[in-house]
Amino acid sequence: MKATRLHPIAATESTASASPATRAADAVWACRFDVPGLPRHHVHRQRALELLSRTDDVPLVVVTAPPGTGKTTLLAEWVKAEGRSGDTAWVTFDGPPDVLAQRGVFAACLGRCLADLGVDVAPGHDDRPSAAWVSSPASAVVAAGRRLTIVLDDHHRLTADVADDVDLLLRLTRGRLRLVFAGRRPPALPLHRYRLENTLVELGAGDLAFDDGEAATLLATPGEPPQPTAGVHDWNAYHGGWVAGLVLSRRSWHVGRPGGTAESDVDDYFRHEVFDPLPVELRRFLLGTCVVDAFDDELARELAGPATDRLVRLAECSAFATTTRTGDHAYPGVVRDALRRELERGAPRQVAAVRLPAAAWLRRRGALERALLEYAAAEAWDEVAGLLIDGQLVSRLLYEGDERFAGPLRRACEPLAGSENRAAPVVRAALRLADGDALGCAQTLSSVPEDADPALRACVTALDAVRARLTADADGALASAEAAQRDLGGTGAVHPAGTLPALVRVARGVALLRHGDFDLARAVLEDTAARPDGRTLAAVHADCLAHLALTDAVEGYLTRAEHTATESLTALTRHTSPFDGHAAAHIALALVALDRCDPGTAWSHATTAEPAPEPLTRHLAHRITAGVEAAEGHPAAAASRLHAALTEAAPTDPWAADHLRVEAARLALVEGHPDLALHELGSLGRVDGAPAPAAHPDAAAVRAAAHLRRNEDSRAQQILATVADGSVALRPRVAALLVEAERRLRHRSPLRSAPVLDTALRLAAPERLRLPFRQAGPDVRHVLATDPRGTQYWLGRLAETPPTPPVEALTAREREVLRHLTDLLTTEEIAEAMVVSVNTVRTHVRGILRKLGVNRRYAAVRRARELGLLDD
Repeated sequence: MKATRLHPIAATESTASASPATRAADAVWACRFDVPGLPRHHVHRQRALELLSRTDDVPLVVVTAPPGTGKTTLLAEWVKAEGRSGDTAWVTFDGPPDVLAQRGVFAACLGRCLADLGVDVAPGHDDRPSAAWVSSPASAVVAAGRRLTIVLDDHHRLTADVADDVDLLLRLTRGRLRLVFAGRRPPALPLHRYRLENTLVELGAGDLAFDDGEAATLLATPGEPPQPTAGVHDWNAYHGGWVAGLVLSRRSWHVGRPGGTAESDVDDYFRHEVFDPLPVELRRFLLGTCVVDAFDDELARELAGPATDRLVRLAECSAFATTTRTGDHAYPGVVRDALRRELERGAPRQVAAVRLPAAAWLRRRGALERALLEYAAAEAWDEVAGLLIDGQLVSRLLYEGDERFAGPLRRACEPLAGSENRAAPVVRAALRLADGDALGCAQTLSSVPEDADPALRACVTALDAVRARLTADADGALASAEAAQRDLGGTGAVHPAGTLPALVRVARGVALLRHGDFDLARAVLEDTAARPDGRTLAAVHADCLAHLALTDAVEGYLTRAEHTATESLTALTRHTSPFDGHAAAHIALALVALDRCDPGTAWSHATTAEPAPEPLTRHLAHRITAGVEAAEGHPAAAASRLHAALTEAAPTDPWAADHLRVEAARLALVEGHPDLALHELGSLGRVDGAPAPAAHPDAAAVRAAAHLRRNEDSRAQQILATVADGSVALRPRVAALLVEAERRLRHRSPLRSAPVLDTALRLAAPERLRLPFRQAGPDVRHVLATDPRGTQYWLGRLAETPPTPPVEALTAREREVLRHLTDLLTTEEIAEAMVVSVNTVRTHVRGILRKLGVNRRYAAVRRARELGLLDD
């Protein structure tokens, strides 16, 4: 076949008024009759070519697929690879639509193709019946004595009224003529009859889609072999094997951004080649079905009505829609995203018309978050309010983090916050609370009238309970959480996707922790973490886990605390919400590290948790920092920090204040000041006073140790009896056992102390709970240091290193300054007492620090005590 390319011409008024034969001749000039060349980055498609090789015995081949699928390239390769150019003609229907719409176009182009194949036939025209003009080319084809093939590329540009002509032509040629139709729609032929007779081969978009190997070849860097990888598979799956999409996104692939595409390039091609040429009703159908990941026949009927079946078929052949294994329909990711961006650019009325049916469909199927987004995009604020309040989805505004809908949901609801809708104040309060503005949240909630409907009041009290986690006193937080639980239970509605009840239960669990009721708090948090609504949002579930870890860490169950806190942080890829458990999980890990005598790790976790948003985590963060300072030899700074934190916690969080008070007393005891330890404790943990010692087992153990070191053995024994049973948490129980061992050692009963120490070691070993042993009395540390059990890998060495003298002896004046330092006098006060200048005192202090090898005054006092320099 001789390749010929003719330039298209535009139709004119004179053409429109010309005879049918003249108009058909003009249409021939508007078409192309050569086999197209292959593109520069052509990829061989063996699978599709094998399908075409099965067409030798059939008269009809139909290749139907959307634009950019490589229909023309595949057929051109097939024609050239088979060496059939002498028996194959090609026509590409090109040119203005009004020219191609003439009936005689097909007959004229068919005659031109046959002429190129050496078959002379008189040209047909549209004023003769089909039988009259079809018989002539049919007879000529039969007389030629050989099998001929004509490829009709872009046949969809022709009018559909040539179907009868084509059908008759194929029947009259009796298998001597094969027509290959390639276009975006199937030809208007009785294809069902050809399928029944098995005289038809059809290729669709799925047959033309690139497989992973072909995609790898296309995406490969020039000069390098293709490497099919998981990345190529994901990339190709996102594009659905769409050749044009893969070509347009090659740049994104090569710059190392396999998660995105060249959106503007894809959008431009998709809009001009795929979307804009479609009929209006099909464009509306595509926009209405792209908002969901997969749509079924029900949604299709709501959008299309009686035209459902036709539009679904058109979506499949024109816009890459496929049928899933479940019978639903879906678009490839790249097409779905392009359609959604097209929808975003649409007019508001058009957007609402297609989004509302999809939103209602999503709502019926329980996809309430997606339905909420669609209602908001359609500005259907009453429906949005219904889902936020009656569906209890207002909680989704509080959590961003890694949640899929949180950011878009907040942006979508911002217009509602400024409206007069019933949900507006609740939305405003939730948005302010999500930003950490607890005061603004409270003020907004107070504007909701008391006589509001029950569902609205339930949301108000629930948000107030969550707000109380940040600001209210512990009693108020617990009261708010319990009130919210009552109100939510009174609505009588069950909302599987709503997480508001879960948030309230977490708030109650945190409030119980602030009261020191660890058993009940653990039960509440474990119940929430196990429920479906507690798992709906990863951030809520992680929040539960973080506070469970905090509970275990405070009580000394370090292994479980470490595991749970790590699991919580694994679930939190981001921490943009005040309630995501990020700080609580790090504080739990810091407590674990501190009890395992790893102050560096404890400090790292404590600083990572800053700023700790909740009062409980904030108070415990101060305790951790003080513990690190004490471990690094700065007890005065640790004591000062504990007292400052205690002053902050006392008005709102009595349990946290008591906890800090116990730590201050423990620090005083370690520093050798039992009287100061008892003063720090006050009435806390007293046997004959309130509150009961069983409620403060840590305080009881410290108080018993202080009395013991004041040689008040009976008093210590009486207090220890209150924490002897197994119901006490692990940490205070181990501490109490060490005090009991110390008491028996003071009675010169090492054999009686051994089983007590064995029990303490046995309890602490699985958790690697080291700190109570480091803080035990000198007699206990000495026994453990000289006993092989005390050097176990998890415990480490506890004996103090033998005192070593300073490199240089202190002068008499330096010793005098050192004694004044023990009284915590300032430089000016020391100068006045010694009747010397301030600069002289500073010189002596620098000498003391240098000789003792420390850099702070309180460290110098401690070092001097260790060396026995203050014994006299």
